[in-house]
Amino acid sequence: MLQADPQPEHTASTFGEWWAASGWASLLMGGIIALAGVGAFTAVRTWYAPARGTGLVPATLSVGTQPPGAALVSDQQSRGRTLSVITDPPGARVVIDARFRGMSPVILNDLAAGEHTIVVASDAGSARRTVTVSNAVASEVVFSLPAPARGAATPGAGWLAVASPFPVDIVERGEVIGTSGTAKIMLPSGRHDVVLRNDAVGYSAPRTIEVVPGRVAPVTVTPPTGLLNVNATPWADVSIDGRPAGQTPLGNVEIAIGPHQITFRHPQFGERTRQVVVAAQGVNRVAVDLSK
Repeated sequence: MLQADPQPEHTASTFGEWWAASGWASLLMGGIIALAGVGAFTAVRTWYAPARGTGLVPATLSVGTQPPGAALVSDQQSRGRTLSVITDPPGARVVIDARFRGMSPVILNDLAAGEHTIVVASDAGSARRTVTVSNAVASEVVFSLPAPARGAATPGAGWLAVASPFPVDIVERGEVIGTSGTAKIMLPSGRHDVVLRNDAVGYSAPRTIEVVPGRVAPVTVTPPTGLLNVNATPWADVSIDGRPAGQTPLGNVEIAIGPHQITFRHPQFGERTRQVVVAAQGVNRVAVDLSK
C-alpha cells in the first residue's frame, strides 16, 4: 500500500506557526508606529500652539484737535470727538459743572459722556446752558453774549505774565491754569489767589494777583537759595554761571534754586562743564574726575 507523503502537512503546520508568529509581530509593530505618530502630531501641535498674551493694563488717552470737532477713530471704532466752547465776543469766563475751565474759546477733551452745565460770563452779561456730551457726536457750544459798553477797552479780561529762572506752574483752586514762559495767560478781571509751583526743585509760593481788564499783570519769581557742594579730582578752579566761586572742595555754597552751569578748570587736565539743578531741600552735590 502506498503511503501518503507527509510533506504537505508538515508544510502547512510550519506555515501556520510562522503566520501566527509574524501576525502578532506585525500587530505589535503597527501599534508602536501608530503611537509614535500620535506622539509626533501632539508634539508638533503643541510647538505650533499660539502663545497667550499677558494681561492688558487699562490706560486713558486724551486727544485734542486743531481745529476742534475732528472725529477720533481707534481700532476702526469711533472714540468720540472734542468739545469746544466759543463765545461772541470772546474772553468770557467758562465754568463747567461749577469748575472754572478757562477763558473762551476753550477746547475740552476730558468730559465724561452725559449732561453738563456750562456757564459763561463777562462784565457785559452771562449765559447758562445744559449740554449732553456723547462719545459719538462732535460738540461745539456757541454763546452770544451782549457786546461790551461803547468805549470799553476789553470784555472784562486781562492777562498774567510770570517771569521765573526755572519753570513754574500757575495753580488756581487746585487746577493748573498756565505755566511760566508763556507770553501771557488770559484771566477774568479781579482778584486771583494762585500758587506758583515747581515740585522738582521744591518751590511753592502763594501769590495774590489783581487782573485789570485789558492789562497784563506781571509777576516775577525771586527764587530762594539752596546748598551746593562742589568737588573735583585732583582739584579745580570753579566758576558758577560764569562767575568765579573758588577752588575745590567747596562746601555749603548758598545758591539760588534752579538750573546752574558749573565749570571746572585745571592747568594740566583742562576744563569740564556740568549742569546741575539745585533744589530747596537737602544738600545738592556736583563732582567731576578730571583725570579721566
